[in-house]
Amino acid sequence: MSEYQYYEFQAVDRPLGNADRQVLRGLSSRARITATSFTNSYEWGDFRGDPDELMARWFDLHLYFANWGSRRLMIKLPARLVDRDRIGSFLAATDDVMLKDAGENVIISI
Repeated sequence: MSEYQYYEFQAVDRPLGNADRQVLRGLSSRARITATSFTNSYEWGDFRGDPDELMARWFDLHLYFANWGSRRLMIKLPARLVDRDRIGSFLAATDDVMLKDAGENVIISI
Protein backbone atom coordinates (compact mmCIF):
# COMPACT_ATOMS: atom_id res chain seq x y z
CA MET A 1 0.00 0.00 0.00
CA SER A 2 1.38 3.41 -0.89
CA GLU A 3 1.66 6.35 1.45
CA TYR A 4 -0.26 9.59 0.96
CA GLN A 5 0.06 12.87 2.87
CA TYR A 6 -1.64 16.18 2.09
CA TYR A 7 -0.53 19.59 3.40
CA GLU A 8 -2.42 22.82 2.82
CA PHE A 9 -1.75 26.23 4.32
CA GLN A 10 -3.87 29.35 3.72
CA ALA A 11 -3.00 33.00 4.38
CA VAL A 12 -6.11 35.05 5.16
CA ASP A 13 -4.83 38.24 6.78
CA ARG A 14 -2.12 39.16 4.31
CA PRO A 15 -0.72 37.85 1.03
CA LEU A 16 2.72 36.31 0.82
CA GLY A 17 5.41 38.45 -0.76
CA ASN A 18 7.88 37.22 -3.37
CA ALA A 19 10.61 36.72 -0.76
CA ASP A 20 8.23 34.66 1.38
CA ARG A 21 7.30 32.48 -1.57
CA GLN A 22 10.97 31.91 -2.40
CA VAL A 23 11.62 30.69 1.16
CA LEU A 24 8.63 28.36 0.87
CA ARG A 25 9.85 27.11 -2.52
CA GLY A 26 13.02 26.00 -0.74
CA LEU A 27 10.86 23.60 1.30
CA SER A 28 9.35 21.90 -1.74
CA SER A 29 10.02 22.09 -5.45
CA ARG A 30 6.63 20.52 -6.26
CA ALA A 31 4.34 22.55 -4.02
CA ARG A 32 1.65 24.80 -5.45
CA ILE A 33 2.53 28.20 -3.97
CA THR A 34 0.41 31.31 -4.50
CA ALA A 35 0.17 34.67 -2.77
CA THR A 36 -2.28 33.11 -0.30
CA SER A 37 -1.51 29.39 -0.16
CA PHE A 38 0.96 26.52 -0.01
CA THR A 39 -0.37 23.11 -1.05
CA ASN A 40 1.45 19.84 -1.56
CA SER A 41 0.88 16.12 -1.41
CA TYR A 42 3.40 13.37 -0.90
CA GLU A 43 3.25 9.74 -1.95
CA TRP A 44 6.79 9.09 -0.80
CA GLY A 45 9.08 11.06 1.44
CA ASP A 46 7.88 13.74 3.80
CA PHE A 47 7.46 17.49 4.08
CA ARG A 48 10.72 19.23 5.06
CA GLY A 49 8.99 22.16 6.75
CA ASP A 50 7.65 22.59 10.27
CA PRO A 51 3.88 23.27 10.17
CA ASP A 52 4.03 25.08 13.54
CA GLU A 53 6.70 27.44 12.21
CA LEU A 54 4.87 28.06 8.93
CA MET A 55 1.71 28.90 10.84
CA ALA A 56 3.50 31.27 13.22
CA ARG A 57 5.31 33.04 10.40
CA TRP A 58 3.00 33.14 7.38
CA PHE A 59 -0.30 31.32 7.49
CA ASP A 60 -3.68 31.45 9.24
CA LEU A 61 -5.07 27.98 8.45
CA HIS A 62 -3.49 24.56 8.02
CA LEU A 63 -4.97 21.19 7.08
CA TYR A 64 -3.02 17.93 7.12
CA PHE A 65 -4.20 14.41 6.50
CA ALA A 66 -2.59 11.08 5.71
CA ASN A 67 -4.01 7.85 4.39
CA TRP A 68 -3.10 6.03 7.63
CA GLY A 69 -5.60 8.16 9.58
CA SER A 70 -3.60 11.13 10.89
CA ARG A 71 -5.47 14.43 10.72
CA ARG A 72 -4.58 17.95 11.88
CA LEU A 73 -6.33 21.30 11.64
CA MET A 74 -4.64 24.49 12.81
CA ILE A 75 -6.26 27.93 13.09
CA LYS A 76 -4.39 31.12 13.96
CA LEU A 77 -6.39 33.82 15.74
CA PRO A 78 -5.50 37.10 17.43
CA ALA A 79 -4.81 36.28 21.09
CA ARG A 80 -7.23 39.01 22.19
CA LEU A 81 -10.10 37.00 20.67
CA VAL A 82 -9.32 33.79 22.55
CA ASP A 83 -10.74 33.63 26.07
CA ARG A 84 -8.54 30.98 27.68
CA ASP A 85 -10.63 30.96 30.86
CA ARG A 86 -13.78 30.01 28.95
CA ILE A 87 -12.16 27.23 26.96
CA GLY A 88 -9.88 25.98 29.75
CA SER A 89 -12.26 23.28 30.96
CA PHE A 90 -12.73 22.04 27.41
CA LEU A 91 -8.98 21.87 26.85
CA ALA A 92 -8.48 20.02 30.13
CA ALA A 93 -10.99 17.37 29.04
CA THR A 94 -9.19 16.45 25.81
CA ASP A 95 -5.71 15.67 24.58
CA ASP A 96 -6.71 16.47 21.02
CA VAL A 97 -6.76 20.29 21.19
CA MET A 98 -3.78 22.47 22.01
CA LEU A 99 -3.16 26.21 22.16
CA LYS A 100 0.20 27.67 21.27
CA ASP A 101 1.21 31.31 21.58
CA ALA A 102 2.68 32.87 18.44
CA GLY A 103 3.47 36.52 19.08
CA GLU A 104 0.19 38.46 19.22
CA ASN A 105 -1.65 35.35 18.02
CA VAL A 106 -2.76 31.99 19.33
CA ILE A 107 -2.64 28.86 17.21
CA ILE A 108 -5.35 26.32 17.94
CA SER A 109 -4.29 22.83 16.89
CA ILE A 110 -6.88 20.06 16.64
